[in-house]
Amino acid sequence: MLNEIDALLRVDAGGVTVKEGAADTSFMRLEEWLRTPLGSVYGLPSWGNPMQRYKHEPIGTESSHMVEVAIENDLVMKLRQDLPSIQLQQVRCEAISEDTLNIRFVMPAGEMNFQMQMTK
Repeated sequence: MLNEIDALLRVDAGGVTVKEGAADTSFMRLEEWLRTPLGSVYGLPSWGNPMQRYKHEPIGTESSHMVEVAIENDLVMKLRQDLPSIQLQQVRCEAISEDTLNIRFVMPAGEMNFQMQMTK
């Protein structure tokens, strides 16, 4: 059985949160990857999300659809390299404000929505 410690070390009544099973561990690994920018892991600079590339791109406008599609494609390709055990079925990126994206990941175990603030 797979076990994964919470990447943010969140605690509950029993101590640090630990997820068990393939589904829950996939969500924990994905969340950790989303919170880790590319190049920030010592000794493994190629691991992490590529979202810094898009911090100056316009989002939340009528013309931002192409940026959202580019982000979706980049996330899929990078996730296949960094976390090949995660079985992605769909990634959908949508601007919810002029500086915030909602990224939805669909996997066999369910879906995860992650809001990411794009700093300019």
